[in-house]
Amino acid sequence: MKKVLVFGSTGSIGRSSLDVIRKARADFKVLGLCVNRDIKNLKKQIEEFSPSYVCVVDSGCADKLAASLDKRIKLFRGESGLQEFSSLNSDISIMGISGISCLRPLLINLEHTARIALANKEAIVGAGSFVFMKAKKFGVEIIPVDSEINALFQLVNAIKDDFLKVYITASGGPLLNCKKKDLKDVGVKEVLLHPTWKMGRRITVDSATFVNKAFEVIEVNRFFRIPYERIGVLIHKESAIHALVELKDNNIFACFYPPDMKMPISFALYYPLRSNSLAEKGVRQNFSLSLEPFNYKKHPLFEMVLDAARKDDNSLAILNASDEVAINYFLAGKIKFTHIRKVMEYIFTHYPSQGLKKVEDVFYWDTWARKKTEEYIEKEVHSVLRTNN
Repeated sequence: MKKVLVFGSTGSIGRSSLDVIRKARADFKVLGLCVNRDIKNLKKQIEEFSPSYVCVVDSGCADKLAASLDKRIKLFRGESGLQEFSSLNSDISIMGISGISCLRPLLINLEHTARIALANKEAIVGAGSFVFMKAKKFGVEIIPVDSEINALFQLVNAIKDDFLKVYITASGGPLLNCKKKDLKDVGVKEVLLHPTWKMGRRITVDSATFVNKAFEVIEVNRFFRIPYERIGVLIHKESAIHALVELKDNNIFACFYPPDMKMPISFALYYPLRSNSLAEKGVRQNFSLSLEPFNYKKHPLFEMVLDAARKDDNSLAILNASDEVAINYFLAGKIKFTHIRKVMEYIFTHYPSQGLKKVEDVFYWDTWARKKTEEYIEKEVHSVLRTNN
């Protein structure tokens, strides 16, 4: 029986992971659960899975939980508690924390686990070299849970042959057919109505801007050391084909499963074995699938993020932070959807390019970018909105 830590247990990845574990109690034991502040759902998970350890990053919420927590369960509180929780020894750690805030616990946990089931892309985009270097040092497997990267991982390991090119797919998000002139009037509810996936709010917005897809191309480059010119993107509205590999003889192999995160999570937990993922069956009596070319010029943020990746400097850490801040403003109704691009373009053309020599540099530039982005939004974007209104 393998002991599992679940980081972000009340988020979409955490809940899907526990769905898989719930039906496989003979194979996995939940050692610990970690959340930011959702103690209401955490209490239900504690009652069901009886972990030995829990972590609540928000100290106020941790204090509320402590009053009713079984004394046999060790409670970790705040950021320091998150670092202690990350130092627990486990067989598998499921990293479902979103954003760059995942990086520090990930780096700590790499010294204390045998396998990371990684559902976070920002840590790889912003600090992939540091993550993989430490994983190699401690002999830790990192199995991607992100559906496209997981599918490509399966294909590359199954085929074991040279290939011409790899492809990841994009559903196109909720605004695929929205005309450019109409984007300025798009509201939060419309952007969050993803046609095929149920995801967190930030990643859903990133799906609409195609920043998320650019991050995934960078993940492919980092995970598999594939040059950018050999990584393609295809529009696939059904979200059933997640990745494809084109071999030297032009045969193409695809990884096909329904848009259900229990599939890649189950693969990451059982690898190299396979087990029933409990996901909805992928093949029905009648079905159709479509693949369309990706219009790179139509999605300028996709191009900008990849331009940043090719610079091999601090720009990705900066753009990731700027993107997150801008999305938070949009979700709060303080800026328009089109301002996300405006903000990121400004930051990208006004940042001081520097190399990342140590992981602390990532956190420094993340903090710098958040401050500069907030300043720009409060001064420039809001002044424009006030003038227009």
